[in-house]
Amino acid sequence: MSASYIPKDVYAICTFQTDAEPRQFIDTRKEPTVFYGQDKKRPLLTIEDRNIRDKEFPCKSPKNAMWSFLCFGAGILVGLALLSNPVGWVIAAGVGIAALSVAAGVYHSTQINHLCTGSLENGSWKIEHLTVKFDKKNAITQNSMLSCDAGGILTPIFSYSVAKKYAAQIESNNSKEIGFNAAASLFGGAGFAIFAGEAVMAAGAIGLGKVALWMGGTMYLMNEGTYWEREGIRNTSLQDNSHYQDMNDKVDENGKIPGYFKDPLNATPGDLASPDILELDEKGNLASKDGKTPFFFNGKWYVQNWQENLIEIKQGTALSKDLSVLEGINSREVWKTPEGKAIVENIRNGKYSDSLIKTAKDGAGVVRPKYLPNLAKELPGLKVQNIKNIGKLGVKGAGFIGFFFPFAATYFSEDSRKALANAMAEDAGNGINVIAHNV
Repeated sequence: MSASYIPKDVYAICTFQTDAEPRQFIDTRKEPTVFYGQDKKRPLLTIEDRNIRDKEFPCKSPKNAMWSFLCFGAGILVGLALLSNPVGWVIAAGVGIAALSVAAGVYHSTQINHLCTGSLENGSWKIEHLTVKFDKKNAITQNSMLSCDAGGILTPIFSYSVAKKYAAQIESNNSKEIGFNAAASLFGGAGFAIFAGEAVMAAGAIGLGKVALWMGGTMYLMNEGTYWEREGIRNTSLQDNSHYQDMNDKVDENGKIPGYFKDPLNATPGDLASPDILELDEKGNLASKDGKTPFFFNGKWYVQNWQENLIEIKQGTALSKDLSVLEGINSREVWKTPEGKAIVENIRNGKYSDSLIKTAKDGAGVVRPKYLPNLAKELPGLKVQNIKNIGKLGVKGAGFIGFFFPFAATYFSEDSRKALANAMAEDAGNGINVIAHNV
């Protein structure tokens, strides 16, 4: 198959770019001697030429890390606010982790426009011409792809309109991918704080071990699932596009080893998946409400818990209004008032849930009028707890949905690779009149 050689200033697009503007390839080897054109200003590029002109691509990798860490830190703070009676050291630990996460996000924000040069120089050209050399280095052609050390793939495109069209598609895909990863990190951070905080407060080091096991399990499942998702997409897409097949077979093979194993500094909170969707009992055990069967998410209990807390808020508001007429009355005199008698009667008749009125009962479980003033003082705190419970249920529901966000992110990542291959195919008729054969 014939393809054009690549002179300096041919357009470049990258699967990791987060803007819609192409860049241009430049020569970086010393003293080039092979040029295109009589003015000798455009060297023909080789595998030694691995950089772009002037302006860096804003890179998906640090931008994804930035938003993941910032959202994870924010999620932890939300989760801490929803914890029930957290002890001081749990709050301190959670705030510390949140601060570290935000600091990591701020650091990555400084790297978005500063990765290209170093990462490209540490990268390598694939599918170069195996027999033709310029200045003793293998030449590159329209079929060549530059594998960036940051993870992206770049390719030369002669037509600006083609490059611009597919750069816009890649930017859109990458923005969506970053958004899904950020949302997963936000829900994951909130769930991590709730799940870890309650487990540790209930079971100490054992609870922390349970959290670690759960997180490790979800990371494994997510990695396995996204591997097979990528495999399915690559095996069924663009069967007639040779560039796409070359990309999969020679440039960017699918693999099960997570990137954060190869480079731990590339790990992001999104890799933790969503540890907040597992049910915990009151002792911090990984079990359903029957105390026997562990499960990830039970829709029936979820809906019932929502309803119970909403009902309690409504009942608590009504009870607070009823009790307000007893303000200023001595607790020992409450039983003499018609209002006190009516409230006691309503409580005994089941107008209010047991969790609302348990402090109005004595040791034998009998409602006592003299306890009503204390009950009035406790109702605001119970209402706050109901609101926290609803918040935790919201985190759990969002976490259940967010568990699938990494799969959506993987879809858009793969779509960017397809866009690059489509750009190469559409640009195949363009080029210079210096053609390489049998490449």
